[in-house]
Amino acid sequence: MTNIRPVFTKFISLIFILIHLGCFIIFPTSDPRRKHSKNTRKPSSPLPLLRPTGGNLKPRKTLKASWAFIKSIFSSKPSSQFDANSSIIHHVPSPVSSTRSLRNSAPLETRPGSLTEFDFFPLRNDIYPCPNCGEIFHKPGLLEQHQAFKHAVSELFDDEPGKNIVRIIFQTGWPHEIVKNPMIYRVMKIHNSPKILARFDEYREVVKAKAARYGRRRDESGPDLHIRHWDERCIADGNEHLRFHCATFLCDLGQNGNSSICSHQYCSVCGIIRVGFSTKMDGISTFSTSYKGHMALPEDIEEEFRFMHVKRAMLVCRVIAGRVGCDPEIADKDDPGYDSLVGREPCATQARLDDEDELIVFNPRAVLPCFVIAYTV
Repeated sequence: MTNIRPVFTKFISLIFILIHLGCFIIFPTSDPRRKHSKNTRKPSSPLPLLRPTGGNLKPRKTLKASWAFIKSIFSSKPSSQFDANSSIIHHVPSPVSSTRSLRNSAPLETRPGSLTEFDFFPLRNDIYPCPNCGEIFHKPGLLEQHQAFKHAVSELFDDEPGKNIVRIIFQTGWPHEIVKNPMIYRVMKIHNSPKILARFDEYREVVKAKAARYGRRRDESGPDLHIRHWDERCIADGNEHLRFHCATFLCDLGQNGNSSICSHQYCSVCGIIRVGFSTKMDGISTFSTSYKGHMALPEDIEEEFRFMHVKRAMLVCRVIAGRVGCDPEIADKDDPGYDSLVGREPCATQARLDDEDELIVFNPRAVLPCFVIAYTV
């Protein structure tokens, strides 16, 4: 009897299992989680061939669970091993989960405007760095304005040959028996902007073209042996000369390596460097020697405006004289094509520009400052 009771108990258990298995096969239960996942599943799947149908998965899953239950009853393993096996069986991935993992591992579609579209940013082409200080600007006009203010001048040192040449040119013409040699503090080179340089070159071409037209007119009217020497130079280079212009400044221009200019309205030198000579002037006086340019300003100007810290400076300029006239009345009546005027008493019609003369030009584009000399006497 003791041997029959366990067999009978297992037989009864097997009958109940078969009945339970039949109920699952005939009346399959619906899983609300599966319905939810089925409803939330996107209609477009990247792997449509691997998607199984619900009718094929339910019996397979039920049979697998029942077979695991039967094996656990008839096996002689302890309860701890049973729990371990059940946990292992519980974590076995089903076809649905494997399909879901394949679908999730597919590459995501990038929508327009997403961050993945802009993983690579090309370099900007509108970057204009300053060659002197390295500051970056996004417009060429801003870079030009920065250079015109912050890097307008640079001091020439003793080991540079340009400083000695400018110093010799400046000291030439000073009468040593009348005044002492001027004391030079600094010699600075002016870095003119491309706009100012282009304006100077354009004016030269205008003067050359005007001189060429005037020469053709004279040839057609008859032979003229009294061709002035500056007419020939006008056709060649616009009759360019190296002249001096004296002015005052208020700031610490070029001191301690300072290369910037100020925007003070009474600082004449900085205003000339920044925008050139004023168009409101009746004429721009230039001289052949620095001494004559020095004498053009009152000697006591520094003492009179000491409270403003007025200092004196000499500008070394390139000047396009063009066709030079002598008497303003003759120039206006006979030929209005004169470009500059000799600043002296009315003379003969054979006017010529001597080294001792003052040259007055009427167009600000005709004067290009190149060097600034800060000095005192």
